[in-house]
Amino acid sequence: MTRESIIESAPATWPGGRRAALAVVVVLACAAAAGAVAWRARTAPESTMSRLPRASELYASDGTTLIARFDSDDPRESCLRVPVNDWGYYCDHVVAWWRTQAAFGADEGQRLDRLRHGGYRLGGSLDPRLQAGAKQRVDALLPVTDPTLFTVATIEPGTGLVRTMAANRTFRRPQGPPSASPPADPGQPTGRPTGPDVVDPLVAGGPTTPGDAAGAPFMMFTLAAALDSGLRLDHAIDTGRVYRTAYRIDPQSPVACGGGYWCPANTGDPAYLSGRRTMWDAFTHTVVTYFVALQERLGADRVIEIAARLGITFRGDIDPQLAKPPNGASWGAFTLGVSATTALDLANAYATLAADGTHCRPLPVAEVSDAVGRPVAGVGPRCEQVLRPGVARAAIDAGRCPLGDRSAFGDRCGAGAVPGTAVRGVVGRPVSGQTGLTDNRRTHSVVVAAPQLVTAAMVAAAPGRNGGRGQLASGVPEGAIDAVARIEHDGLAPLPSRDFAAPPRGLATAA
Repeated sequence: MTRESIIESAPATWPGGRRAALAVVVVLACAAAAGAVAWRARTAPESTMSRLPRASELYASDGTTLIARFDSDDPRESCLRVPVNDWGYYCDHVVAWWRTQAAFGADEGQRLDRLRHGGYRLGGSLDPRLQAGAKQRVDALLPVTDPTLFTVATIEPGTGLVRTMAANRTFRRPQGPPSASPPADPGQPTGRPTGPDVVDPLVAGGPTTPGDAAGAPFMMFTLAAALDSGLRLDHAIDTGRVYRTAYRIDPQSPVACGGGYWCPANTGDPAYLSGRRTMWDAFTHTVVTYFVALQERLGADRVIEIAARLGITFRGDIDPQLAKPPNGASWGAFTLGVSATTALDLANAYATLAADGTHCRPLPVAEVSDAVGRPVAGVGPRCEQVLRPGVARAAIDAGRCPLGDRSAFGDRCGAGAVPGTAVRGVVGRPVSGQTGLTDNRRTHSVVVAAPQLVTAAMVAAAPGRNGGRGQLASGVPEGAIDAVARIEHDGLAPLPSRDFAAPPRGLATAA
């Protein structure tokens, strides 16, 4: 019987019978269609289901804590909705990393589209427990409302996995027009954003947020370059309070002497203003004239190359030009840590040394699986040997001294306490690293490295009243050192204790 005959057969005496019969037919047809669709969905092959658009999700290292669901047009917007605000900087770093990964598309647009609709599961590297502790310690020293910036990053040597990214800021778009601090010095790149609400990559760095000067931790790159060239840790230099270099500068500069030559001077402990020094005690007490003379012997461009190999990235408008050949050969102040850097870069560079010279790119995810649970190839650790293991171990051995630890070759650090002397006791494990307070007290840095974990921090003063950078308040550098030491302690607590491997004696002493 056709559809028309069914309709026509309705009794004429049934009120509205023709319309009712038609309604019944429509309902039955719709039900049949819905059943067919449901049946096809139930029986569709898994590959068909995987093609249905679905937002990708980012989880913490525990595998169960959801950090973000990338269901917005701009994946960075999803990072503004993380359940714990201080996860935002990490989430934003994951998006930045995803944009560069060829495994997710031929170009950035395709990659972001797959992040939004590909249904990937990202197994993140962030340790939520360690992150919570890091954020608490950062804010305890410098609250969100304090204009001084305090950033911390923790990274795993040998894999590059990023375990923490904390800042004393709220990951939120600032209200009103954006503002930035003035450059720290004339000719330097535009300063960082100011105010408590910041979404810029403060911990990892970016083109407009290159970081700040680290100071003494950069002396490590001169030390590593010297060891790599064949010099030993006991290499001695008779240092004076002032050293006249071959680097030409403006004769009117306050650090010029001899008709236009750069003449840096030692400061700090009077016992180390001059005298015969080795790499051990010179690094412990940050003897400027030792490392400037050592860099001059090696060539500043060689030291810059080692820094880049270990993990330092040059950002902004100024530093990349200064580091580029042939300019690098005349960048005499590089060894003093005048280049802008970030907490993540600093942690990464020292992690390369802690991993026996194996550099791994910072990695914010441990694994990625597609919509049907298959692991995505090509997104794991990317590591390469950039320094001979013996050289890296010798550099680490020198770095034990500034943090109150002891060289594998006995008492080599020199007498007297330094700002980081208490770190070894706080961490309770073998440590290596350095602390650095710039002469103008505008910035301060800390690096604490162990074989399984490296934590680094940058502290930068707020803008001053006269447009320049202000100075760090009393107690802030000391507080930052303690905070970083305790974050490192917390990160190592669940792990078995390990010591650094001793370097070959031939890289340490003649005897």
